[in-house]
Amino acid sequence: MPGRPGIAIVGAGPAGLVLAHLLQREGIPFVVFERQTRAALCRLPKAGLIEYRTVRLLEHEGIAPSILDFSVENHRCEFRTPGESVVLEYAALTGGRPHYIYPQHQLVQRLCESLTEAGGEVRFGQAVRAVGHGSGGVVLSVDGPDGDRSQIECEVAVGCEGSKSPVAAAMSQAQVGEQSLPLRLLVLLGAAPPLEQHTIYAAHPRGFAGQMRRGPDQTRYFLEVPATTTIADWPQQRASTELSARLGVGGRLNDVPLGEFGLLDMRVRVIEPMQQGPFFLAGDAAHLITPAGGKGMNLAIQDAVELGHGLIERFGPKQDGTRL
Repeated sequence: MPGRPGIAIVGAGPAGLVLAHLLQREGIPFVVFERQTRAALCRLPKAGLIEYRTVRLLEHEGIAPSILDFSVENHRCEFRTPGESVVLEYAALTGGRPHYIYPQHQLVQRLCESLTEAGGEVRFGQAVRAVGHGSGGVVLSVDGPDGDRSQIECEVAVGCEGSKSPVAAAMSQAQVGEQSLPLRLLVLLGAAPPLEQHTIYAAHPRGFAGQMRRGPDQTRYFLEVPATTTIADWPQQRASTELSARLGVGGRLNDVPLGEFGLLDMRVRVIEPMQQGPFFLAGDAAHLITPAGGKGMNLAIQDAVELGHGLIERFGPKQDGTRL
């Protein structure tokens, strides 16, 4: 878009891209800055469950089904302990409201494609290192792919890039609340269909284990491990054996390749308020939630829609800054 961008969006995750789509539709100038390359961003596996209300919200905003097609549903979950199992048909109990399976990296890829095809500007490989006040609103210090640093001026900056947001760091009045548990989750990706066509939560004397659907040929697994654990402590054979024991699946995982090992700290981090002057936060930059219940991506999308409406009121034809 020509001229100085009115809005700088830092981070091309679900929050940043949904916000960009709403601004693009209204013709409001913006630029999205993303520190990763496009290829790296669109293959980064993260969340995968979309709530019913989030899909309805995206439909209302015209992003689904025209851009995002939510066709794979999850209607039930199962709770397991050694020797016992309970299946909860939650969709039937809530009037037919399922979850939807849509891996976050695929959602990000589709949103990127649609946005850039429509002329939206996403600057990949450009890391925003610092954010501060400028004569016209906000100044961003941005490192490009070649390492050169430039100064970008805009009217407002929106931090959508996660818990170490430089936009959040610029908010001197923000209060941070944080709570951690003394454990981690070992995260693994299985290159095979799920053991069951629903979510599994297993409570075992040695700790939690879980199965989350991600696609027809991929499954996400979780293992509760001590906070001091490293990935090196869990070679594939050990992880497979422990998953099998906690999930109670016998040898069904023996031939399943496990990869993309990662560790997730069980913590919650919330920043308030989510706005200070020309600085705004959305998604994980404002509230980092433990990976339980699929709240991270869903809250990020809901933040983006609410913030988008306020920014459209302020920078659109109404020029009404009452709300923001």
